[in-house]
Amino acid sequence: MDQATTEQRPYYLRTAVPSDYSFCRKLYIETIFPLLEALDRLDRQRAEAAFKRYFKCNEVSLVIIDDDVVGWIQVSEEAAQINLDQVYLLSSHRNRGLGTLLIRDVMKKAASKGKPLHLSMIKGNPAITLYQRLGFAFCGEDEIKFHMQWE
Repeated sequence: MDQATTEQRPYYLRTAVPSDYSFCRKLYIETIFPLLEALDRLDRQRAEAAFKRYFKCNEVSLVIIDDDVVGWIQVSEEAAQINLDQVYLLSSHRNRGLGTLLIRDVMKKAASKGKPLHLSMIKGNPAITLYQRLGFAFCGEDEIKFHMQWE
């Protein structure tokens, strides 16, 4: 993802480096574990292993506002689609429009490449209303996640 200037957005993105792993893992755990607990599906070892497997510095960008890291986003690209793999913001930066800006920027990238944008989210995640408002439609589900797509 291209770095957004502060004139365009209140944030900029920096590609993750290995030393960002701890911050990203902590925010992931703080966000995901309560959602999985609510579904009675929390398996800490499995969730930790999934994080290790999916966290790829070349796909992860740190979200920075005023020199403070306030979250991270992971986007991957396949031949047929772009995937919004992860979006995590510190609780102090949620429900303030930042997530909307981040997701819209990924939507612009997908549109410019003529590819659909796909995401999966844990059931019970309150962000579902944001995704629906932005035009994502349900395209499947499993025991734990909803799968959504925007075209």
